[in-house]
Amino acid sequence: MEIAFNKTDAGRLKALLAESEEVLAPDLMVPEFVNGVWKLHQFTQTSLDLCDQALGTLLEMVDTFVPSREIYRDAFALSRAQKTRAAYDMFYLALALRENAVLLTLDGTLKKEARRAGVRVG
Repeated sequence: MEIAFNKTDAGRLKALLAESEEVLAPDLMVPEFVNGVWKLHQFTQTSLDLCDQALGTLLEMVDTFVPSREIYRDAFALSRAQKTRAAYDMFYLALALRENAVLLTLDGTLKKEARRAGVRVG
């Protein structure tokens, strides 16, 4: 959302993505992103054209969407180990752990959890 709507950290995040060999995300990111864009439209009357552009940006940013069925057990195990995060957030952490990848997030609590698990955070 930060990049798609050119918010405060968009430039820094774009630079990190540009440096990456490959950008991976759980396929769960698509419905989460659509939901976020819908809420933005619904509550702030963001234009449908801008929302449509933002949706296209998501597909341009991610090279590979990893099927949730490949990482759901790891996400569930991470969810059980810590009880403060929504289980769907653990799909991102599980993928970062599996791929020994940097987790790109602005969520402070998820950053803390990732660092605790030994995942680099961008």
